[in-house]
Amino acid sequence: MRAALAFMMVVGIGTGLSIGCEKEPPQAPPAPATPPATPPPAPPAAAAADAAATDAARKPKMVAPTDGLSLADRIAKRQADEKKLADQLAGEEKKRLIAYDKTKLPIHQQVFAAIKKARAAYDKAKSKEDVEKIRAAQQKTIDATGKKMATIDPKGGNSNVVTDYDVMLDALSNGYPEALAASFDGDKKPLEQLNAELDKRSKKIEDWLADVKAAKK
Repeated sequence: MRAALAFMMVVGIGTGLSIGCEKEPPQAPPAPATPPATPPPAPPAAAAADAAATDAARKPKMVAPTDGLSLADRIAKRQADEKKLADQLAGEEKKRLIAYDKTKLPIHQQVFAAIKKARAAYDKAKSKEDVEKIRAAQQKTIDATGKKMATIDPKGGNSNVVTDYDVMLDALSNGYPEALAASFDGDKKPLEQLNAELDKRSKKIEDWLADVKAAKK
């Protein structure tokens, strides 16, 4: 009897322990490792400031001039240097043109002589009728002179006075006789202007041909 009671007590205690153990909550799994915190992005203003500082570091720094000249003196010096270079280039171009025109000097002289003769012919005119007669009489000569002139510089850009010849021949064919005829009606202004223009070009041609003739080969 006692033995049975003791057995029952042992069984009850074991059952209680078993029930108590089953009621214990299961342990939570370990927490995952926390990743390192990412720093917040730089504010826009700070980023812009950093970029500006980098650009400034890359740009060459301004260095103060050490020549001892003022700004006005440096400007004057630069202008003088530019003028010196321009004069040098102009001198070289003049030599080139003279060298070319010297090879055509006889034709230059023939063309210019014909132009002066055609202009002088109009000085004999005493009336509008005389002007027209002179114009018709020498038109063939003027045309022939123009063709001869074209042989001086066929490609252009090599003679210094071919353009002047062309302008003068055209004037003697058209504008000059018209202005001369108008002068007999009292309108002398066009003739004065044309004479001034032809005088200017004649002086240029005379001076140029003198330089060409004097130049050494």
